[in-house]
Amino acid sequence: MSLKYKIIKWIIKKSGLKRRGTMSAEEIIAFKKKQNAKISIPKLQDAEISIAQIQVSGFPVITMKHSTQKRKAMLFITGGGMVGAPQPSMVKNALRFAKETELDIYFPYYPLCTDYPLSKAYDMILDTYEQMLTEYAPENVSLIGLSSGGNLALGMIAHMNAIGSKLPKPRYIMAVSPGNGAVTDEERQRLKEMDQKDILISAEYIITAEEVMRHGSDNVPDYMIFFQKGDFTDCPKVTFMYGSDEVLYALAPSFDTALKSYGVEHEILVGEGMFHAYPVFPVVKEAKEGWRQMIRLVRENT
Repeated sequence: MSLKYKIIKWIIKKSGLKRRGTMSAEEIIAFKKKQNAKISIPKLQDAEISIAQIQVSGFPVITMKHSTQKRKAMLFITGGGMVGAPQPSMVKNALRFAKETELDIYFPYYPLCTDYPLSKAYDMILDTYEQMLTEYAPENVSLIGLSSGGNLALGMIAHMNAIGSKLPKPRYIMAVSPGNGAVTDEERQRLKEMDQKDILISAEYIITAEEVMRHGSDNVPDYMIFFQKGDFTDCPKVTFMYGSDEVLYALAPSFDTALKSYGVEHEILVGEGMFHAYPVFPVVKEAKEGWRQMIRLVRENT
């Protein structure tokens, strides 16, 4: 472990950031609403990429298209626990991602569970994917989801199957530390065992997040919160990336079992000693290696 990483881990532990996960669902929503009010969509420019904003289902989507037509695109779904608006830094990361993968990018500002049940976000993500299919062949469209965005990226397949969507499936999905709920006592126990290692997210928050995502609605399908209950028929290849020291890694065995039951080609890659969603926060040597691995895998599979 690099010295810089050791220092950052110490600072985060001392900051008390993880303790926010012990708040109630109501407290989390109120806290995030205040934070989100301070965040705006950044205005980016690039000589090689045309950056624009469109509306899908009443919500903004930033498009990043190469000047020379690539004919391949990726739906880039960022995280935030379904309650945090995208940080400007993540939009800049998406632009860097577009340049290094040579893919066009669609970056949705999907509806958050501060104001809506999770099903609203699922509908908007599927609508964005459908919009992309008007410009790109399905075999040239892939998805990447980060943290809670990983829930939406992989869960979109289960959603398509549940509603009987006739849209063709995408080519490939990368899920980086996907958010998900625990169903069994065994899963909850694994979360608790991982809790001591995670410097960012508490096992308690994973349980509370279910209430947050339902947002008072009894109509959110279980498969949107628990991948284990989804139908992944005709799911394309999936790559999971986890840090070995994050609580969500405790649910990886359940995903492995679920996808195997549907014959889905998939791989689970683990960064030893790494934190939640580490590849998209390349601030230390180890995370920079994760970023490079992520870019390589996307290029190879799209």
